[in-house]
Amino acid sequence: MTVQLGRQTGSVARVLAQQPDRVAAAWRRLRHAGLPDGHLRNNLLDDVVEPFVKEIGAALEGLPGSPWARTQAVLRISRARGAGALYEELNALQRCLFDACDALGGNDLERQLIQVAVEEAAGSAHAHYRHLFENAEPPVLTFGGLVVEQYEHFPKIALVADTTAVH
Repeated sequence: MTVQLGRQTGSVARVLAQQPDRVAAAWRRLRHAGLPDGHLRNNLLDDVVEPFVKEIGAALEGLPGSPWARTQAVLRISRARGAGALYEELNALQRCLFDACDALGGNDLERQLIQVAVEEAAGSAHAHYRHLFENAEPPVLTFGGLVVEQYEHFPKIALVADTTAVH
């Protein structure tokens, strides 16, 4: 994916490529918002955010290819949380990327590239999930790093004895 940008652009690409930690910090704040004090969210994409944002910046600078396929990190997938958890985290990241793009005076083409990159990532992450847990075909667009299963306990379900009446 190569993008030709206008004369007055470049700050979005530069910030994403050189300071991906700024967007990652905003993403972590968004992900932690609304949690009770003292609780931390265990994000599946924690190791992925900075390198992925950096690769999106490189794509905005004109580097061809998929930012997701170039991202070198550990993608954690959780059977307990399902594919929806990955979508939720990527959606939050897209919101932060759009906010950064708007704050830096980005244009519609830059926003479009960000959207395409995140949609590719979501599709690939879902395909990796299905391949790992549902014996589906391997993803067409593979993640550039390592995909691992994060083992988590399933929520406990209370069992009711057969002799108990429910009213």
